[in-house]
Amino acid sequence: MTRRAFSVAVFAKHRGKVLLIEHKRLATWLPVGGEIEAGESPLEAAVRELREETGLEGRFERIAEIQGAPPGYIGYEEHPAGNKGLHLNFAFVAEVDSDDVRPNDEFQAWKWVDGTAGVSCPENVRQLVRIALGDDPLRGLAREWLAAFNARQLDKLLDLYHDDAVHTSPKLRVRQPETEGKVRGKQALRAWWADAMHRLPELRYQELYLTGQGNRVFMEYLRTVPGEPDLIVAEVLVVQGGKISESHVFHG
Repeated sequence: MTRRAFSVAVFAKHRGKVLLIEHKRLATWLPVGGEIEAGESPLEAAVRELREETGLEGRFERIAEIQGAPPGYIGYEEHPAGNKGLHLNFAFVAEVDSDDVRPNDEFQAWKWVDGTAGVSCPENVRQLVRIALGDDPLRGLAREWLAAFNARQLDKLLDLYHDDAVHTSPKLRVRQPETEGKVRGKQALRAWWADAMHRLPELRYQELYLTGQGNRVFMEYLRTVPGEPDLIVAEVLVVQGGKISESHVFHG
């Protein structure tokens, strides 16, 4: 029988960013955490693990609107942990007053992030980071998209997409008629956005409205370019497994 262990993950949050650590054995970026010891509740384990791994003291405040849920609880997930078997994992967020991390021997590298674009981590960590930051996963993904585009962080923008993602756009149809307004794959997406960023260095998208349902998030944003009339744009992102599989742009 596969070994099973109860564990906790703690997303320490400070000034709009959350802490991720580079796990030595797994070679990926994760929240701090570990197994629940005998006699501990999940919340008690979360408080202990945060203190032992980082030296930080956290405030675990009630978030889940579920009667009986412990303070700071944001979700439950299961994941394989190599020879440690299957971890049944309770996820928490804790507000901390300092970003001064004093690491134990389980990790050496850490960073405070306001999103996971460009970060090598499991998809469930991406989703939980967005929840810890105060967004549902869909709206959080859309805000990462807008921030990466406006900051001209092309690698981070592309990291939000699946390798074979499809993008459609009226402007793409006008500028590249041979595409019929549709491109597929990160190489084509990179070429399209790099060209737009080069031609229009002051192009910006200002969030107006975001709503998510099912596996789709609807973005409405204001497209601004000095010297051109402002344009309200609608875009739908189709999300599969925490990343964008399709994006469709609509405007007048």
